[in-house]
Amino acid sequence: MEVANRGDRDGKQVVQVYAERAGSAVDRPVRWLVGSAPVRVPAGATARVEVAVATRLLAHWSDGWQYEPGGFRLRIGTSAVDLPLETTLTLG
Repeated sequence: MEVANRGDRDGKQVVQVYAERAGSAVDRPVRWLVGSAPVRVPAGATARVEVAVATRLLAHWSDGWQYEPGGFRLRIGTSAVDLPLETTLTLG
């Protein structure tokens, strides 16, 4: 994700990644945090940030860690209510 600082002072932002699984057979929250990364951006500049998402955060416990096959919607932004980017991660 690219983060732009349109201000005239250096800034810092935390990019967050949330997972969603509509129609999950597992009791899950509607959206849960699976990754975050801070990024410092000088005034007037743009910076790229990569956020690692551990697949274990997509698993559930059922006599051991299990993965529900299919798609997980990953939403990316700066807070749980500001998530302008999204992609789908499919587990086999």
